[in-house]
Amino acid sequence: MHNFNFPKTNRILKHNEFILLSKKGKRVKNRYFTIVYSQSLSGTTRLGLTVSKKTGNSVVRNKIKRRIREYFRMNKCSFKRKWDINVIAKPETGNLKTALFIPALNDVFRKIEEGLDN
Repeated sequence: MHNFNFPKTNRILKHNEFILLSKKGKRVKNRYFTIVYSQSLSGTTRLGLTVSKKTGNSVVRNKIKRRIREYFRMNKCSFKRKWDINVIAKPETGNLKTALFIPALNDVFRKIEEGLDN
């Protein structure tokens, strides 16, 4: 049975952790997302979110963050390695419908597991 909770230990919350990840991490991207990732130092797969005001108003930004967190929560057990991951939503993501949102996330997370760097 899988553990689908999402405690604070699975989140990147501190500014210096985001900076360190952006400096040493690898990047993968598609039309809607850029993901910066690196091997985790904490021993767990952790998620950080960056959604700028260019994406939309607070309602839109929070909806995007909720969707990404839910996707991560349901799929974190599928990662073979432990990663620190920062998902950066591009401005086009604000207009994205649910039917395209999940495949776009699947695409970039699949690239991480396959080790394809852009």
